[in-house]
Amino acid sequence: MDPAEFLCGGSTPIGSLTGGLLERLRHDGFRNRVSDHEGTSTSATDFAETVQQAATGLSRRGLRPDDVLAVLAPVSTDRLTGIYTAMAVGGIALPLELTSDIDTLAEVLVETDARMIMVSPELASLALVLSERSRVRQVVAFGSAEETTPFDELLRPTRSRSAYDPTHGLFNSGLLGYAALPGGRLRTVTHSYRDLMGHFRRLCTELNPTPTDVVAIENGMTEFDRCVLAAVALWRGASVVALAPGENAATGAELAHAEATIRGYPFPCRIH
Repeated sequence: MDPAEFLCGGSTPIGSLTGGLLERLRHDGFRNRVSDHEGTSTSATDFAETVQQAATGLSRRGLRPDDVLAVLAPVSTDRLTGIYTAMAVGGIALPLELTSDIDTLAEVLVETDARMIMVSPELASLALVLSERSRVRQVVAFGSAEETTPFDELLRPTRSRSAYDPTHGLFNSGLLGYAALPGGRLRTVTHSYRDLMGHFRRLCTELNPTPTDVVAIENGMTEFDRCVLAAVALWRGASVVALAPGENAATGAELAHAEATIRGYPFPCRIH
């Protein structure tokens, strides 16, 4: 066992950042939670189970490894769920930035050939407009929104064995980022599973989270840092809280109220 894996508790992700997480949490009996500023709070075990079930549901709907799935949501439990679900089925997660204008959002969807958007309910109307300006075929909402597919439909059990099982095998999951350059050009960057796991091991070694820690993810972080830091926390039994009530990073008072011991902005670091 290499030192990084030892620090991560002798167990690391397989295939995606949450590959094997549910089994890890159940086996070790961690009581960590995932919550956000909107009041959503769930046990890490239930969170991991939701991601696994939703990935199976996406597979039933035809999503395949290497497909691009966009996520349109503020920094929240919904955003994490969408990103991890896309990667759990072997897809490429494309988190959309709320600060991007509609033309940029439409362009990145076309450029990456995204066929599905997972969206928080308050942004559903924007997602529907974007679907009309791109190749997106389906909009899945984390709640009730007209003309969208409810996320809960992905969680329905099925007797069919034809869907891919996200608990087995390795895939080329990844995270896709983008930036609008001067002159209207668009630059995209894909972080492969290898990139994500390399960062996972680095953060595990540098921060060494424990079940007593609370890890804050915030605005201002790179998505690469945000999704990997949250995964490291979950695997180590630490709780995750998304603090993003506005467009800025969390204040000292907000971090103190959440009892955060590790924060992600401007870079992942221990604060207590």
